[in-house]
Amino acid sequence: MQTTAFYSRRKAGHAAKRSWPADRKAELVLEGLRGHRPIVELCREAGISTTLYYQWRQECLDSWRAGFTHAEADSRELEERVRQLEVENASLEMRLRVFQDVALAD
Repeated sequence: MQTTAFYSRRKAGHAAKRSWPADRKAELVLEGLRGHRPIVELCREAGISTTLYYQWRQECLDSWRAGFTHAEADSRELEERVRQLEVENASLEMRLRVFQDVALAD
């Protein structure tokens, strides 16, 4: 029964969905970006369409771009936090000196 359902689905123009692990997608995209051989050849060997390859490539590039953007934002947040801590540290050092002066005066 399952074979018939599969066949009729295929016959109706619906290709069976194949799940690709993210690591394998990234490997194929990186191999294509290296440019050592044509994308058509790479896709034929992997058993995917060039359209799917370019879709994965765009997803990877978008993801990498977002990663860089987040890294820049994280860096700015860390720099601001360091500035805040430096101000707080200076204030605490001043309070310590005042406390020490008061304690020594008694």
